[in-house]
Amino acid sequence: MKAAMSNPFEYQPEIGLYYTEITPGMLVGTQIKSPEDVDRLVDFEGMTSVLNMQQDKDIEYWGVDLKPVIQRCKERGVQYIRVPAVDFSGDSLRGVSAKAAAALEYCMRGDFETSDGQDGSDAGPPPPGTCYCHCTAGLGRSPGAVIAWMYWFGDFGRLDDAYDFLTFKRPCGPKKEAIRAATWDLLGRLMENGEPWRPSHDNNDDNNSQEDPTPPPNAGVELTEEEKQVIRDAIFKKYPVSSIMAGQPPRAWNVFFDWLRGR
Repeated sequence: MKAAMSNPFEYQPEIGLYYTEITPGMLVGTQIKSPEDVDRLVDFEGMTSVLNMQQDKDIEYWGVDLKPVIQRCKERGVQYIRVPAVDFSGDSLRGVSAKAAAALEYCMRGDFETSDGQDGSDAGPPPPGTCYCHCTAGLGRSPGAVIAWMYWFGDFGRLDDAYDFLTFKRPCGPKKEAIRAATWDLLGRLMENGEPWRPSHDNNDDNNSQEDPTPPPNAGVELTEEEKQVIRDAIFKKYPVSSIMAGQPPRAWNVFFDWLRGR
């Protein structure tokens, strides 16, 4: 069930789930707080994967118990993935955007590590499904990650176009400059010693006071197809499926396929 917030720029937990379909199969919304939320998203939207960008302290603040949420995801055949980012931090979004975009691309492809037979199944990878990407309010970190994914993996040649496309559908204010800076990073900017650049905030540390350099004006605002391929190659090299799935809870494939057959 989709709900509308009276003020779309402010989190209103009392209304429950509030989410928006940005592109076919890609939902951005508020935090999943209960097994019932999982059931609603599976039953109404066909959700097959979740990307949660909250930190532990966010989840604790709102009193959410993740264990039953993750357990219900497993029971319903939903892959649950966490890529935490610091709330309201452009540096943190810049640092985790590549990893989050990789996770979103694997979610949209239905391409998870367990598809190599490690789950004991011969069924192979499932078809692409529906990904639910969320932070707490679905207004900053998660829409920012989805904009980065659309820009780098989609058909948008300009960052402004990807940003405007999402924020028209879901009014919100993710930090555009963070996505531009992440784009600059991924295009192969080198440090003074000739080593590939690594943003200092890609470790999800909200106590990190180091500032990453600001990109030159207009850097990362527009991409050619060749530049997009450079970015995709860099992302897949740094974040293969195995690195994204390390430590993530598995999903029950048999449940997923039972749901798919009955769809």
